[in-house]
Amino acid sequence: MSTIIARFKAIFEAKANAAADNVEDPRASLEYSLRKLEDARRDLGRGLIEVSAAKRRLLAQRNQMAAAAGKYQQQAQAAVDAGRDDLARLALERKQESEARVAELDANIASLERQEAALKENQIKLDNKIKAFRYKKEELKAIHDSAKAQLKVQESLSGISTDLADVGNTIRRTEERILEMQSRADAIDALVDEGVLQDVLEPESDDIERELARIGRNQAVEEELARLKADTQRKALPEAA
Repeated sequence: MSTIIARFKAIFEAKANAAADNVEDPRASLEYSLRKLEDARRDLGRGLIEVSAAKRRLLAQRNQMAAAAGKYQQQAQAAVDAGRDDLARLALERKQESEARVAELDANIASLERQEAALKENQIKLDNKIKAFRYKKEELKAIHDSAKAQLKVQESLSGISTDLADVGNTIRRTEERILEMQSRADAIDALVDEGVLQDVLEPESDDIERELARIGRNQAVEEELARLKADTQRKALPEAA
């Protein structure tokens, strides 16, 4: 009876070991790691597209604000020529607001450009990492298949026990897990290496800063209004003479 039990135990252990080898097939693990790297590459590409689209939207807004500032300048001149200082002052105030908005948009656009450059750099690094991993994957698969075939032959010829074969399998699986963890760590390094993304939005100023900015804009309006009136008066002097 004990002999029969021992035989069933040996058969069960052999099947269990074969199932474990199939589950932990290093070739499948390598393919899975490659897919994860390629997924990260696609995510990086989508992020780059989003940043580029955001930059284009801000550039369009910036051009609109710059055009508006030019229009308000022309309106202010026309109002001064017509003797309407109130309209000229209003046009110059709006010009100052448009120019302030242009400056804010320029800062945000510069931040997005830095983000875009960092993403492009990381994209190149990740592409190189994936390319190298593909070559290494094929190399390891070939070595693994060769070693597996050689192991089977040696076991058949030398009659190595199942227990000793399990020890070799445990060592091989441990080495494969270490390789997978190192590959993932290298992939993460490529994504975060030196590419700290900048915030798109600038922090809001406090009430004092906003009031000082308003005073500065009003002063600029008054100075430009005085200049426009002086220019108009100088133009009128020859006609009066």
